[in-house]
Amino acid sequence: MKTKLTPLTILIFTLILLYSCSAPRNIIKLEPETESVKWLFGQSFAVDSLYGIIYEVGFDRLVGDEYWFDFHITNRSNLPILIDPVDFAYEAYDSLMNTQTSEPIKAINPEDEILSIDKELSHNEAREKNHLGLSLFAAGVDIATGVATLSDDNPNNDHWRTHLFADTQAGAIENDMETQNLNVLRDEWSSTTIRKTTLESNYSMHGKVFFKAITSASFIKLLLPVDDRTIEMSFKQTQHRPN
Repeated sequence: MKTKLTPLTILIFTLILLYSCSAPRNIIKLEPETESVKWLFGQSFAVDSLYGIIYEVGFDRLVGDEYWFDFHITNRSNLPILIDPVDFAYEAYDSLMNTQTSEPIKAINPEDEILSIDKELSHNEAREKNHLGLSLFAAGVDIATGVATLSDDNPNNDHWRTHLFADTQAGAIENDMETQNLNVLRDEWSSTTIRKTTLESNYSMHGKVFFKAITSASFIKLLLPVDDRTIEMSFKQTQHRPN
């Protein structure tokens, strides 16, 4: 018997072939376009200052669809200054310096991410309490049905055993693992990022700042406000083939 290939079958096979042959994506690098560059363990940092506020910014890597930057900020002025990553932004440009962004791309707000994680943890805590109650109930049900089926000589009744306890425990373990992962992620966001801080005179801070990436751009310009003015740092974006 001959098998007829329909257009739908051909489309499905084509999609499977495309997904199975996906190539590794290019490696993205952002290099400072300035003479004032500082190097630290192979990483280049653009350096600029305004009103005694010194910014040292280096591109770390592209993770998913996000640029990861390392920021070192020092206050050499006589007054404290409020540092808030939500004020950081960048503009993207093509090779002819035509803008690729209708408005500056804002940095991801760590406080929003931490709040989102806290909400997930709250849901997990409620599920943990529910699992405890269900475990006690399921253990009783499994014991009762086990006694009932063991006292019955009819093998056809064995399917009445519920195994509720084992299923409930499996759900509790999965919930616990998710909670552990969320706690680790929360610790990372709270301790390794630049967060809203009043930076006192002669103090410094450092941490990660994240932006949604535009990988098609040839250049990006960071915009870092200091009081009534803005520090601008340009980076050239290059793509490297993985082979």
